[in-house]
Order: sequence, then structure tokens, then C-alpha cells
Amino acid sequence: MNVPSRPPLLMQRLRWTLLRNGFRTLLGQSIVRPITIVLITLLIWGLVFAGSLDGFWFLRDDVHVPLRGQILGILLDLLFLTLGTLLVFTGGLILYGSLFTAPETAFLLSTPLPDDRVFAHKFQGATAISIWAFLLLGGPLLIAYGIACYAPWYYYALLPLFFIGFILLPASLSAFICLVVVNLLPRARKQVIVAGVVLIVALIALWTFQLVRDARQSRGDREAVHQLLGHFTFSGMALTPPHWAAGGIQAAARGEVGRSLFQLALVWSNGLFGYLVAAFTAERLYRRGYNRLAGGGSLRRRYGGAWMDRLLTASLPFVAERTRLLIVKDFRTFRRDPQQWAQILIFTGLVTFSITVAQRMVTPNLGWFYKNLISWFYLGVVGLLICIYTGRFVFPLLSLEGRKFWILGLLPIDRGQLLWGKFAFAAVGALGIGEFLVLLSDLTLGMPWPAVVLHLATVAVLALGLSGLASGMGAWLPNFRETDPSKIVSGFGGTMNLLVSLVFLLVVLATMAGPWHAQMAWQSAEGGEPALWTLLPGTALGLAVGAAAVWLPLRTGVRALRRMEF
Repeated sequence: MNVPSRPPLLMQRLRWTLLRNGFRTLLGQSIVRPITIVLITLLIWGLVFAGSLDGFWFLRDDVHVPLRGQILGILLDLLFLTLGTLLVFTGGLILYGSLFTAPETAFLLSTPLPDDRVFAHKFQGATAISIWAFLLLGGPLLIAYGIACYAPWYYYALLPLFFIGFILLPASLSAFICLVVVNLLPRARKQVIVAGVVLIVALIALWTFQLVRDARQSRGDREAVHQLLGHFTFSGMALTPPHWAAGGIQAAARGEVGRSLFQLALVWSNGLFGYLVAAFTAERLYRRGYNRLAGGGSLRRRYGGAWMDRLLTASLPFVAERTRLLIVKDFRTFRRDPQQWAQILIFTGLVTFSITVAQRMVTPNLGWFYKNLISWFYLGVVGLLICIYTGRFVFPLLSLEGRKFWILGLLPIDRGQLLWGKFAFAAVGALGIGEFLVLLSDLTLGMPWPAVVLHLATVAVLALGLSGLASGMGAWLPNFRETDPSKIVSGFGGTMNLLVSLVFLLVVLATMAGPWHAQMAWQSAEGGEPALWTLLPGTALGLAVGAAAVWLPLRTGVRALRRMEF
């Protein structure tokens, strides 16, 4: 193979070729999916922008908080710290899959390309995904902040530069950690991830406890208020990247061009230095780690976690034994893949953090109208999280059996039980996550018991219905030739499942929880509650739609499985 004298140009050409081919494949399969992706992106962006703008107006006009002052600066520091921590975890997972498990990696490492060039190619792809997520979540919030505080035009021009420069730091850190862990502990990667997650959760729990305790003592006491704000200053130290990015953006909003450009130079210089350290590490450890991961260890690989399998088995006494064995099989496959359970754990943790901290700090001073709105919002967030969970991880379950599916077909059980086992596995996980989050949200907000019961019932219908849709449509429209779950999800079957799941989510939210929240929004007194009989038609309709979402897709999937020949 003749490699050009300029490997960077070759890698960029490869990237653009892959992007062009992927875009053509996406359009060739179905025009519905790209349109759906654009519409969902615009919907999420619009909701975050509208909520952020209304919140900034509320702080400026009702609470009289100066948007260009220290309090907003501390909150911006916390925003960049939170997003940066999230990017370290998600970026590390994406980089691990891209650097060590992607089929393309083995081919690239067999070419005369230097190891650091292959690393740079993978690093740029993972960073591009992080930039997209960062712009989707942080972009509308900071644009709303600029509008609320009447920022000059160059504030909006500098935002993308701050975003890209700041992302280099967590991306480089995640790459460095990934390379070191794979080289030092090639067979204990899951243990390292679990230890890191436990440590982060413990620190956040301790900090949250202190924060909530001081928040309850800060009523009318100036010293207590300063003590409360002091909990956030750890993210605003002068030598931390979140403070550089937040300080530069706030300086641009105040019209201080020189200070903003100085902070931007700090962000970019340290981000580029972090990338050089990661590339230097990759030049010496990337191929070594790849070889250790591919060929190290004993011939018989041993897995831990048998106690989790026994716990799951003991918690499902009402399920048939054969179906229970299939559930445990899928659970083992799930827990042995850190890229799957870590993503769910991170996003669930973020929602939990948002509920326990933001609501306890903000909602005690809000009226009933805003509490009702926030409760409805979090119910939708939980439903969307379940929709993402089932679409990303449940729909491709049957397809990922791949060419070995004929082994399952030879088992002395009906093929319908295979599908019902995957549905039960998905439903148990979705119910556990969804019920916990919505119950925590309602109890934190102090919602009345009819709302709590209604929300729990709504989440149960959503969890069962979305699990049924993903499992049934995954069996009806499988793709046994593909081994990459992201490509299975992005195919025709994944697109149809996404559309049907979103429609089902909106219908259930509108019919079951919508009437209650709509009536409460019109109530002038905080203690007023709508008559329970007015909720019965919508609840009955939602239950009927949920039952249909479980029965019809699974019935269709079972018929498709029985007609398959292996």
C-alpha cells in the first residue's frame, strides 16, 4: 500500500469519504430518519432555549438577580464543570469503542500509518460527537443568557470558539485515562469504571447533602446565603478550565473584549497542550494497549458478577423458568459491556442530580403553577429517557444475536419465549429506572398523592409499551448481517421504531397525565385539585394504547420469528 507523504491529508480524505458514504446510505435507506433526527434536534433545542430564556427572565425581573454578576458567574462555572465531567465519561466510552473495538481500527493499525495518526483520526471523530452534544445542550442556554442580558454581537461569535476549545480538555483527559487503564489493567476495565463511578457518586452525594442542608438554613440570613454560594466556588477557582470558559463568556456578555479574548486564549492553549500530551501518550502506549487487550489473559476468560445473576433470578419468581434463563442471559451480555450500562448510569445520574439539587434550590420559592409545569417537564424527560433506552439498547438485541441465532432456534422452547424474554428484560430495567426517577421528582416537588399515583401509572405504561414496541419491532425488522448496534438502530427498522415510539410517548403523556396538569394549570388556588372522575377517560385510553403497544408488536414479532428459517 502506497501511503502519501502527508498522512494528515490522507486521514482527512478518509473521514470525508466515510461521512459522504454514510450520508448517502442514510438517505438511501429512508428519508424519514434524517428528517426525524432534524425535527427531534430542533424540538430539544427549542425546549431548552425556551426554558432557559424564561428562567433568566424570571431571575432578572422577579428575583432581581444581576445576570452579569457573581451569582450567574458561579452558575456558569458549575454548568461547564458538569458538562466537562460528563464529557470525560462519555468521551472515554466513545474513544474506547473507537480505539480498541471498532473493526476499522485493526485495518488502520496494519497500515504504515504512525500510531499517533490513527489515534488522531479516532480522537477527532469522538470529539466531533462531543461538540455536537455540547452545542445541543449548552448552546441554547448560553444564547438565551446573551439575549436576557443584552449581550453584544461578538458574544455570539465567540461562543463556538469557547465550546470547541473547552471540549479539547475533557476529551484529552478521557483519552489519556483510557490509554493508561487499558495498558495497566487490560482485564479490569469494568472494575475501574465502577470504582470511578462510585467515587463520583459519593462525592456528589456528600456535596448535595451539605448543599441542601445549607439551603434550608439560608432563609433571610445573609451569612448563610454566602455559605450556600460558597459550595459552588470550587468550580470557579482561577486555575480551572470551567472558570476560564465561563469567565470569558461572561466577560463577552459585559462587553469586555480584551478579557474575553484572554480567557479564550487560556482555554485554547491548555486544550491544545492537553491534546499533545494525549497524542504523545498514544504514540507510546496505543499499540501496546491494543495488543494486550487483543491477546492478553488466560485462554478461559472468567467473568464476575454471579451474585447479580442470582439476585435477578430471585427477583423474578413469577416468570417461567425458561424465560427467566433468557432474561439472565441478556442481563449478562448487558453488564459485560461497559459502553452500554455506563451510558445509562451516566444519564440516569444526571437526571437524578438535576432533580435533587436544582429543585431543592429553586422550587421552594416558586408558585404552584411553576411546580406543576416542572413536574410535567420531568415526567416527559423520564419518558424520553426510557424511549432512548429501549430504542438504543433493546431494539437491536435480537439482531445482535447475528449469525449465531440458529443456536437459539434449536433450543427446546417456543421461539415466542425468546421474544418475551427480551421484552421482560427490557421492561424490568425501564420500570426500575423510570419509577425511581418520577417518584423522586414528585416527592421533591411535594406533589399531591393523586399526581404521584398518576405519574407512576403513566411511567409504567410507557415502560411496558416502549419495551414491547422495541422488542416486537426488533423481531419484525431484524438485521442479522450487522454487528454494530448503532448501524442497526440507524437502519429502516430502527427509524420506524423511533417514530412509533415517539408517537406512543406523546399520546400516553397527553391522555394520561395531560388532563390533570392542564386542569391544575387553570386552578387559581394552590390547594385545589381536579375531580378524579375527569381523569378516568384519559387514563383508560392511555392504558388501552399501552396494552396495544405491548400485544400487537410482540404478536407480530413472534409470527415473524416462527416463519424464519435457520
